[in-house]
Amino acid sequence: MAEKKKPTRQQAWRKRHPKRYLAHLTVQNAMRLGVIKRQPCEVCGNPKTDAHHDDYDRPYDVRFLCRRHHKQHHSKGAKNGAG
Repeated sequence: MAEKKKPTRQQAWRKRHPKRYLAHLTVQNAMRLGVIKRQPCEVCGNPKTDAHHDDYDRPYDVRFLCRRHHKQHHSKGAKNGAG
């Protein structure tokens, strides 16, 4: 009998956060299809950005933040389940 492989960190995160993962996939597909266009960081204007959800029940409602400002936003205690 083959040993069961331990899930990767990413696979474990997806299983623990299905709503977040679905929102992420929704945005990725919307961007691929041209429904959502990547915007520069709303804080500094950096063109390389992450899509941030304030509410995972609204997967198309995203803010674009560069990695620095996205991490900064989360470190400031935005712990309402979004992230």
